[in-house]
Amino acid sequence: MKKTLFFVLICIFLALCLNDSQKTPQVTVTRQEQLSGEAVDQIIVVHFHRVHQCTCCINVGKWAEETIVLYFPEEYEEGKIVYMDVCIEENQEMARKYNAYGASLYINVIKDGDDNIMDAVEVWSHCFDHDKFVDVFRQLLEDALEG
Repeated sequence: MKKTLFFVLICIFLALCLNDSQKTPQVTVTRQEQLSGEAVDQIIVVHFHRVHQCTCCINVGKWAEETIVLYFPEEYEEGKIVYMDVCIEENQEMARKYNAYGASLYINVIKDGDDNIMDAVEVWSHCFDHDKFVDVFRQLLEDALEG
């Protein structure tokens, strides 16, 4: 009985950490090829999570911020790249803007005042491999900066 209860609790906990925000956001969602050629005003990286986070969720947030600070220090200091860690339950308005319902990482490339929000789903498969996560996320940011 105890094993069954423990298993059910683990399943519920893991379900809270799953990214169920794969629906298309209501603002412009685009891929990098469509952004080429225009100057980037700002990049906002938003890590959405619930109050209780699993290890994977914690790693994604921590490593995303670390990558920005380490590899894009000038852009970070100037405010060209902004990192935000947002609890969905505490900021529902922002979660609605990005259409975030669970743990997720978004890159919002702002050009001419327009949001171009991309769900960085590719990083989640590397949430337990620091070096690979950093490589993938760094490339996403470099591509976004190139416009």
